[in-house]
Amino acid sequence: MIATFQVHKQTYGRWLAKNGKPAGESFDLDLIDMSLPAEHAYRGTLPYRLSPEEKDKYWGKVERKNIQVAIHEIQNTPRGPVLRGAIILMEK
Repeated sequence: MIATFQVHKQTYGRWLAKNGKPAGESFDLDLIDMSLPAEHAYRGTLPYRLSPEEKDKYWGKVERKNIQVAIHEIQNTPRGPVLRGAIILMEK
């Protein structure tokens, strides 16, 4: 599925090793659905987890810009849904 979003803000997360799981970090974009008609768009923000390759390309460069995302997966986490996929277009 391909959808258009506006990047609301960037969120950096970091966690310590716990219960045998390694420490880690995440680079997420908090997205606003720009689907039309607007009354049928998702009403909250959705986090999109950047891959390591996308982090180098997009982190610090996409706030308040529109992007198109090929959504491959919606992960359900204790903190809510997280989109996984690929950014296919960034508005200049």
